[in-house]
Amino acid sequence: MRSVLQSYDIASTHLNKSFTYRILKPKKMLSDEVDLLLVHDGDDYLEIGKLQETYNHHLEKGLGKNTCFVLLPPGSSEDRWHYYHSDGNLHKAYQRFIYEELLPELQTSMKTAKLGMLGDSLAGAVSLRIAIENPGIWSHLLLQSAAFSEEDMKLSESLVRKLPWTVYQSVGTLEDEFISPITQKCLYILTRNRQMPHTIRPENYVYVEKDHGHLWECWREDLSSAVEIFYQY
Repeated sequence: MRSVLQSYDIASTHLNKSFTYRILKPKKMLSDEVDLLLVHDGDDYLEIGKLQETYNHHLEKGLGKNTCFVLLPPGSSEDRWHYYHSDGNLHKAYQRFIYEELLPELQTSMKTAKLGMLGDSLAGAVSLRIAIENPGIWSHLLLQSAAFSEEDMKLSESLVRKLPWTVYQSVGTLEDEFISPITQKCLYILTRNRQMPHTIRPENYVYVEKDHGHLWECWREDLSSAVEIFYQY
């Protein structure tokens, strides 16, 4: 079985633009219910992370037969920062876009069983922030080297109940001194990722550290393990 990739446009009032996203899915779905995974930094996951190649390999092994990946490209690096960072001018608008425009459109044509998000770096941080806004609808968060801000850490510390999520969180041991190319500030990625398991309490938690830096080559190698958590839990 192989996958297909289709493009869609949605007119977003919250983002004040036409937003193009793509859906990666099997050529033939085996069920009316789908497992839906939103992928922030979607184009990078497709082109650099080799998501479609990874997914085709999974399909050949009989995995992910009812999974749809919704690939969300943020646009320019500046747009990405404003959508994904807690200090960005548009991060609240991006959350409203997800909840009030994108998800309703997707769910008119697809009945969802699982609903999750995948993201690297800032895309991992925005995944957590979006999920905290309405935790009951999400089943999975797949976070690769999430670049949590101080505000993200405070937000996670405010959670007072166990969350109905399965979380896969991976980080490199060489990431603590990574400097943001936008703000020129150190992001303390390793330190904050190590703190996060003590602040959020999901039903299932897989935490992995590997000897690597803040690099796409590392996230690509880790991608299969992350996505398999979505299939299996």
